[in-house]
This record gives sequence, structure tokens and C-alpha cells, in this order.
Amino acid sequence: MRALLPAGRLSRRGFVGYWAAAIACAPQIAKAQTIGPPLPGTTPEEADKIAAATDAAKHLTVPVMIGGRGPFHFVVDTGADRSVIADDVALRLGLTRGTGVTVQGVVRSLETQLVAVADITVGSTRHLNLNMPVLPRAFLDADGYLGLDAVDGNRVILDFQNGELIVGAPRIRLMLQTHRTNEALVPMRGSMGHLRSLNCRVDGVSTTCFLDTGASVSVGNSRLLEALVADNPDYQLLGKLPITGITGGVIVGKVIHVDKIRLHAVNFSDCNIAIADMQVFKIWDLADVPALLIGMNFLRQFARVSIDFGAKEIHFDLASIMLARRS
Repeated sequence: MRALLPAGRLSRRGFVGYWAAAIACAPQIAKAQTIGPPLPGTTPEEADKIAAATDAAKHLTVPVMIGGRGPFHFVVDTGADRSVIADDVALRLGLTRGTGVTVQGVVRSLETQLVAVADITVGSTRHLNLNMPVLPRAFLDADGYLGLDAVDGNRVILDFQNGELIVGAPRIRLMLQTHRTNEALVPMRGSMGHLRSLNCRVDGVSTTCFLDTGASVSVGNSRLLEALVADNPDYQLLGKLPITGITGGVIVGKVIHVDKIRLHAVNFSDCNIAIADMQVFKIWDLADVPALLIGMNFLRQFARVSIDFGAKEIHFDLASIMLARRS
């Protein structure tokens, strides 16, 4: 892992949650609980539109064994460089807190300590001697989060149809030229787990995008908004979206509507996205170019999404979209 912050600080992008609700992308919308009231100035109609969709408390989790004990239930966060563990789990396992570290979240930093995890097993994958920051369970709402230090080089399968999250070996070379029926393949590029696609256009604007399985909503940066407005000054603000992270605090995103997002062979139509300059864009060196983080509210439209860090490709199962169009 490269050092993204000065010595003694840990680059860790917090998972994207929200209060007023989430952003919907038609045609499939998952209703969610409203965690808090809409922001002042948001009309009831727009509040309903913004509020249609999140699953912040419904992330898929994968069973994890730590030192032969467990299983513990971890969220896979492909937008985070480092894995984190809940304070009560660290206490239960008798993990001694050591070096102090600063965890950088969406809005604010949080001082905590590292614990040495000698042996952690996820499916068929085993890691030795991981140093993991400890964060309050109240912020994580899970036993922990697996970052790129634990999943890079492997394949992460989000099986929404069966409610399963699988971490396993990447596809072997002989399989790379084949894919399942009704499946769209999106080639990616990047290193150290920072997979991104340059073949993405948001209402015609060339955009760098990446998948963030730790994020509940899809978020673009201000550079993307500037490029969209330069092409079409008629973009209007639909509302405001409070976004919080695993280190607490709140950043307010602007909600806009876009007609079409094309990611290689995959198209999203009639979408609402948030605009916010979150820390993750700086960490991924995308703060100065139009960029889009694709979160779980978009990914859940598919029956299955496979992120292969070894082969550097993503597979989208289009079956659910095809069924929706027939109904």
C-alpha cells in the first residue's frame, strides 16, 4: 500500500451513509428507512425522489475467521485502502491496542489505535499479520470492513439475488475470454486495487469511474458537475443530501439528475447522483478530473456483480434488468 498521508496517518475513506435518504436510479428502486428529516428547503416531491432508496444497514457481509475464531461478519469496502475492525470484536478477541493512527473519513479524522491481527481468513483466502485500526461499532454497524489490503488480487462477488457476498480466487487465464449469458464485461485498469474505468460518460461528459462497495450512494465530484454545466447550463439542484462516514461528521452533497450514465457496455438511465468532494477522490488521485463513485444503490440493480482484481474486470449480470423490462 502506498503512503497517501504523512507518516502516522492512515488513508481510509469512510463508507458513505446518509440521513434524509438515498438517491434512486430508475427503473429499480429499493425503498429504505428514513434515518432523519429532509434538509430545509427541499420540497415534499423532491424529498420523496431523493428518499427513495438506500440500504446503508443492509450491506452484504462475508464471514471472516480471525485466529480460528468466528465467524465475524465484515462488509467488503472496495473504496478503502485498509481494513478496520469494530472495538467490541477487538476486545472479545483480546487484541492489544498498539500504535496510534489517524483514520481519515469522509468529513473528519478520528484518532484511534492499531491492533495486530495475526491470522484472518476470508473464504479460501488467508492473510497473516494485518494491522487494523479499531473503530466504534456504532460507526461501522458491522464487525468490520475489509479494504483493499485484504481483497486486492482476489475476486469479490456481490450476489444480490441470493443475498451472498463471496471473496475468492480470481478467474484463471483460460477463463478470461468467456463470460456468462446475459453478462456485461467492463475492463478496468489501475494498480494496488484502485481499479477504474476511463470508458465512462455521464450525459456525454468523459468521466473516470470506480466501484465502491462500501458506499450506499453514488457520488460525483465537483469537477464532474462543472463539466456537465459547461455542456448544459440547465442542470438544476434537486435537493441536498447529508452524507456521513465511519468517522462521524456530515458533508452536504448536492443532488442532480442526469439522463444517462454509460459505463462501457452498461447503461444507467434517468439517474440522481450526489455531488460532493469527498476524501476518496483525493486518495484515488481523481480530485482534478470529472469522476464518479458508483455505490451500492446502482449495483443493487443487478442480480450479481463480480469485481475481479486479478483479471482487472467487472462482470454485471443483466438478468434482473431484462426481467424488469419485460414486466
